[in-house]
Amino acid sequence: MMIMPQKVSEASGPNEAMVLVVAHCILNRSTRWWQKGQPIERNKGPVDKVLQFLTENKIGVIQLPCPEFAFLGNPRSPATKDDYESLPGFKEYCKRLAVDSAKQLQALVEMGRNPRITVLAIVGLERSPSCGIESSPRKVRGTVVYVKEKGLFFDALEKEIENLGLEVQMLGLDMHQPEELCRKLTELLKSNIL
Repeated sequence: MMIMPQKVSEASGPNEAMVLVVAHCILNRSTRWWQKGQPIERNKGPVDKVLQFLTENKIGVIQLPCPEFAFLGNPRSPATKDDYESLPGFKEYCKRLAVDSAKQLQALVEMGRNPRITVLAIVGLERSPSCGIESSPRKVRGTVVYVKEKGLFFDALEKEIENLGLEVQMLGLDMHQPEELCRKLTELLKSNIL
């Protein structure tokens, strides 16, 4: 079952609705880990450029849960994927969230008949140990490096989506360059135009 629209014109008709699925902190940055010495403003509100893109293109949004915040709250120390993998119960927690989230997406698409709901993409957060798409922090010989792999939650989510027979593209947001995600989303929209 495909949950991405075949053509934008089909997904934007009077009986069609498109949604973007996003990591929690894209709409609520207050759940991100807090860096001492950084301005508090970096952890308030949504990522404006993404919200503007959604509004301008009349795309709805589904907010995924934040496994790190729900498991540990704030404040919490910065951590690598290795740290979270060794945290008792965290991998299992991510798996449960992934199962629930994938089932929610499946129900959304299957039950969304009028309007028919399609998922444009799922957006994670680069350099996140849980929600990374192309970049997650690892410890290598005592140093934190960013490696090309998904975070724990998004890795589990991708597997659950595949297990349900769903197909959807995953993209990563770099908080320092949100316009790059908007460019990729625009290309994705254009590639689906008749």
